[in-house]
Amino acid sequence: MSTINQGELNDYYTNAIGASLHYETKSWKGLKLGVTGRFIYKTFSNDLLKVDSLTGKASSYEKQLFDVDQSGNYNDLNRLEALYMDYEHKHWNVRLGKMDIESPIVNAHDGRMTPKVYTALQSKYTSPILHATGAWVWKASPRSTTQWYTIGESIGLYNNGCLPDSTPAAYKHHISSKGLGILGAEIYLSEKMTVRAWNYFLDNVSNTILVNPSFRDSSFTFGLMYLHQFRVKYGGNEQIEHTFFYPSLKTHAVSGRIAYSLKNHTLQFSASHIFRGGNFLFPRELGMDPFYTFISRSQIEGFGDVFATTLGYIWKKKQWKIETYWNYVNSNSNARFNKYSIPSYHQFNLDVKYAFSKFLEGLELRLLLVYRKSVNSDLNYLQTFNKVNFFQGNLVLNFNF
Repeated sequence: MSTINQGELNDYYTNAIGASLHYETKSWKGLKLGVTGRFIYKTFSNDLLKVDSLTGKASSYEKQLFDVDQSGNYNDLNRLEALYMDYEHKHWNVRLGKMDIESPIVNAHDGRMTPKVYTALQSKYTSPILHATGAWVWKASPRSTTQWYTIGESIGLYNNGCLPDSTPAAYKHHISSKGLGILGAEIYLSEKMTVRAWNYFLDNVSNTILVNPSFRDSSFTFGLMYLHQFRVKYGGNEQIEHTFFYPSLKTHAVSGRIAYSLKNHTLQFSASHIFRGGNFLFPRELGMDPFYTFISRSQIEGFGDVFATTLGYIWKKKQWKIETYWNYVNSNSNARFNKYSIPSYHQFNLDVKYAFSKFLEGLELRLLLVYRKSVNSDLNYLQTFNKVNFFQGNLVLNFNF
């Protein structure tokens, strides 16, 4: 990974190598055990902790290949990220322990060397017309970390952003939460029509409701999403400077996509809007942007009063997959609606993937190129560094066996 910043700002690059090994026993009367371990090393880089003299800040993206909670530790980063007991009977599955979870917001989000994993009790029901999930999560090991944290401890390991009055937020180590409850259902009304409904209850912080009907046939895809959030009790902490979900926020957001496919080609257009009543706030350590406009390196978590659009073209043939995206985020510069002080921008992604075959089967190569350009040309370096006006290249080689 390498990020080239504008003008005289520091540039950064690094390479990481690692391996993950998963073992799962055979089923015995529906019961099986699983375990996964992972390690990471830095092979080369420039100084990721070197502070840029013009902004007083250092690398952001490159540090995320290692452990953001142990800056400067690049070697022999180990994590036990799965250790579970799994029971399956007819339509039911129950899993207890360390595991990954898949849902629209809380999921592995595997875009770095380590994905997001959780300690939870999870139950699933699967039938031809209904997939239902219920889970209670009390610990997490967020992406780009190697330790396990309680849910309250995990919130704030990444950038804390700012408060509505533009002063720095400081909720790391100050959030009180007993856990995260997840309920979800995917209802298959027909071969073409699906409705997803999910609820995320983050104790003492917030509640998030997501409803997502979608239609898909051989050529057309259409989806519509509605998201609503409200504060639970203290939003994490009674003191405003230490809380995560601000008082009086009531978030309403909509997102949609229409796509057309013909043979190897797909053209899609997506749009999202978060209304002025509140920001979409969900801890990035635990979840991700669920909206249709999400692309690699661009999400609208932390924004309110924002409009985003994404135009994408996807080409697939045999082992090749090439994706190109234009993403536009029209943000409100008011700190009340812009937690991370990110200016409006255009982003362009080129994502090329190739899966090898024959004696190299399991080897996958990915090239991700990202260019983000600010809409406003009158910004200073402090307003743009690690936010806009940068080019980033990512070369990823995965071997699955």
